[in-house]
Amino acid sequence: MITVLVLAAATAVIAASFLSRAGQEAKLSTRSVFQNAAFNLAEAGIEEGLYALNTNGFTTGNGWTLATGATADYVKTITSGLDFTQGTGAIYVRVDSITGSAPIVYAAGVITIPNQPRLIKQLRVGSGRRKPWSNGMVTKGDITFSIASTVDSYDSALGPYNAATNRTDRATIATNSAAAAAIELTGASSIYGYVATGGSDPTAALGRIYGATSPSVPAAPAPYLDPARVRKDFNTNLPDVAAPSGTAYSLGAYTASFTTKDLPRVGDVAGSNGRYLYTASSLGIAAGTLNIKGPVDLIVTGNTSVTLLGKIEVGPVGSTSPSFNLYTPGNVTFALLTPGIVNSTGAADKATIWGTALSTSTQTVNLLGAASLTGTIYAPNGIVNLAIAADVYGAIIAKEVNLSVAGRFHWDSQLATVESSNFGYRVNAWCELTAAPGSGSAFDRDSRQPFNTLF
Repeated sequence: MITVLVLAAATAVIAASFLSRAGQEAKLSTRSVFQNAAFNLAEAGIEEGLYALNTNGFTTGNGWTLATGATADYVKTITSGLDFTQGTGAIYVRVDSITGSAPIVYAAGVITIPNQPRLIKQLRVGSGRRKPWSNGMVTKGDITFSIASTVDSYDSALGPYNAATNRTDRATIATNSAAAAAIELTGASSIYGYVATGGSDPTAALGRIYGATSPSVPAAPAPYLDPARVRKDFNTNLPDVAAPSGTAYSLGAYTASFTTKDLPRVGDVAGSNGRYLYTASSLGIAAGTLNIKGPVDLIVTGNTSVTLLGKIEVGPVGSTSPSFNLYTPGNVTFALLTPGIVNSTGAADKATIWGTALSTSTQTVNLLGAASLTGTIYAPNGIVNLAIAADVYGAIIAKEVNLSVAGRFHWDSQLATVESSNFGYRVNAWCELTAAPGSGSAFDRDSRQPFNTLF
């Protein structure tokens, strides 16, 4: 009897130990699962902050409130709809400096389990404006080069483009398309730079893709393709762009034939963003000059035509902070010996054609007959044509691009660092905050509103 009782007691102790360890392992396993859940909630908070940044969604209707004592910092807390089988969740978000060039998003994910300490994960993400011109030429579809068309690059910080003293091989010609021959070179055309596609090989049977370091490049016009300068993993998003809103001066059907006109006009007042906003039903310049002498945004609802000896000059003598944005869903044509857009600032980002046509419509941007543009083109649903010795010094983003009859494209490498407010923010830094608030670590947890109840 005594032996049986001793054995039973020992068995009971062993069984109790196993049960205790099993219970502890179950608790640890549950907390491990919910640690991941808290991390996922923090990531959802980061997404919430970035979405609000990119949609101007910091409204009370979206659950955002101005942080106490701040003018551009917003906070949000989500505590409903995050129920788990064994606990509840919550998301806390803070976005600092929403009007600046580099807002910071903080987010904490919290899991509360009954009779256990809360599980908290906190993240910090830095952001910056997008840089749309960093490649050179980008399209959704085909890019075609024919009849001695050329691509290269230069650095406007060193002065104007010069084939002998200011010419480089840094331009990238890129397309999202994976279709066969999405980038095609014929008729002794050449790309002195790089090519990137969505998955297909460029066709260069009668063209050249090469750079300064390409080996054994034959003399022109012999065909050549340096495989080290071709990538097939390109992918980017080219969102539609809208014309700016606000109170604008109406110009009607605006022309400058054998006359010189200035924008802004004497007596006109800039908007709250410091820019002068105008609208016109059409823009036609056949033998005159439109001077852009300040920061001007012009919305043309119809077509734009600069032909013969007409021109648009950005930054003539007497200008103050000149820059020019042309927004239009219509066709844009520079043709027949026109200087096109003369950008006296020398900076390509100071003159931009924004194609606002939707994917359901057709829009073309034509530079023909020795016309030129020192600037940038963004027309995600437009077709850009450069022909008959037309030049673009800057960058092009479009649905399709065609260069023919000695059309020439020169990417300004200074555009690689230019940010645009038309495309929202991108993530440029990410970290998890794990140190105690105020500890002096680079990874201190943020204990300001709305996290002040957590730490």
